[in-house]
Amino acid sequence: MEVLRNVLVCKAFGTQLSICSCNSVIAANIILIDARCRFYVATTDTPDKLSGDDEIQTWAQELVKPKEKGGCGILGVPGNGHFTSNDQLVLVLTSIISTCSLLHAAFNFPQYDTYGFAPNYPLMMKGRPPKDKNPLTEQDIVNTLPDKAVTLDAMLIVKLLSQKGTNSLGDFEVKFAYDPRALKIIESFQQKLSEISKLIKERNTRRKPYPWLDPEDVPNAISI
Repeated sequence: MEVLRNVLVCKAFGTQLSICSCNSVIAANIILIDARCRFYVATTDTPDKLSGDDEIQTWAQELVKPKEKGGCGILGVPGNGHFTSNDQLVLVLTSIISTCSLLHAAFNFPQYDTYGFAPNYPLMMKGRPPKDKNPLTEQDIVNTLPDKAVTLDAMLIVKLLSQKGTNSLGDFEVKFAYDPRALKIIESFQQKLSEISKLIKERNTRRKPYPWLDPEDVPNAISI
């Protein structure tokens, strides 16, 4: 089941990330699943306990409730508004955490590399779109690029957006967990993140570096 989940995550990222970075996504998602699954299963060891958890079930309903009725309107949520197994809950939590940490890091932090040089990926272009397939000259393309002031503004914006504003994944700003069982799992979680970070750093010495999914560079949450 975990392998399937992470293959799906890998496929979701596949259009943007390299195979080696996708391996980093898989590794990080496996430990995200492991950490949350072990703690919740330890405290909610029967289906009745999960079904009777009013806070969790209310949250499940809000996820699928239509937006016009005050919900999130998310389609395809396991259980469709009522979690009946820990696997369903763990999958939803892992998807949310992965999106707010791993996916955000992969798409946010390389922005300056992509947009910082205007001819590579200008944030705006002047003129009208071509109306036919006649070839353009180099000067035609240069004429569409933004002027110096707009280019500098764009560079500044993407530079700011590419900066990290929160602690790294697993290094929590606020401590919410005090249960000894949870603290033990968090410690194991942080240790596994450290091991993945060392592995990625070692791999990056043998290839074109891809640092964006190193746990040291992945933020705890989206911060803009």
